[in-house]
Amino acid sequence: MPPPGTPPQFLHARKLSDYEVELSWQPPLEANSDILYYIVRVWNETTDLQQNVTKTSVVINVDSESRYNASVSSWTRLGDGGVLIYISFTTTDAEPFDPPQNVTVVNTDASSVTLMWYPPTEPNGIIVHYTIYYSFNNTVTEKTVPVSDLYSHTSPDSRLSYTLTGLIGGNNYTFWMASSTVQGDGGVHSEPLILLLPEDAAPLSASRRTSRAPCLSRTAKPSRGLLPWAQTLTHIRPLTSTHSSCRSLCFFSVLCLPTPFFFLLFLEDLTP
Repeated sequence: MPPPGTPPQFLHARKLSDYEVELSWQPPLEANSDILYYIVRVWNETTDLQQNVTKTSVVINVDSESRYNASVSSWTRLGDGGVLIYISFTTTDAEPFDPPQNVTVVNTDASSVTLMWYPPTEPNGIIVHYTIYYSFNNTVTEKTVPVSDLYSHTSPDSRLSYTLTGLIGGNNYTFWMASSTVQGDGGVHSEPLILLLPEDAAPLSASRRTSRAPCLSRTAKPSRGLLPWAQTLTHIRPLTSTHSSCRSLCFFSVLCLPTPFFFLLFLEDLTP
């Protein structure tokens, strides 16, 4: 006879409305055969509901403001695969038992950060908003994000995301989160995330800026027999539109100095 399988995992309840609760769970880690269906049982002092389902979630109708118990078992062709220890839940809104799950940073630049997370596993009611806290320079700021803004393009069980803007690059920030029902956040927060934002692009330094080369002009005709670099340049004028005659491009090497120097000179055309 094959050994019995392990029970389903991670059963939790999520209130959808005053009269509806969603139960969800994960399949067993080990099953003695293919799972044919699950048996979900929900009961309280006055009612007892049992339902067969083939998926790993089910929506049940409940009375408002009541406490319930729930259990799930998996069934194969060989029989019962094991019963999950039941959980208790209430349809009355309360504070969440746990914070947003798996909060991570997925994108960042010098002035913004995008956070991603999953809803709490035990919200104890309907989550109405999330709060993102972030601290910088001994100042804590909080951003309230309504659930209606997050679920517009996704399902309630999907991974959620939000982008914070207006941050200052080159500084350390600490981020953490909480989720709230109408009763509050229960004082439970996610683990803090510490992040160094990248700096803004550095401005171009003066040494790398492009500038116009000066136009060097002569004040006298060159003396016969003197090399060009031996002539005395007595005046330097900036290159303007009035000096369009600076067309000749010459390279000269000053060999008489300890280290050769090269000068790029724009010279007026010389006339005899």
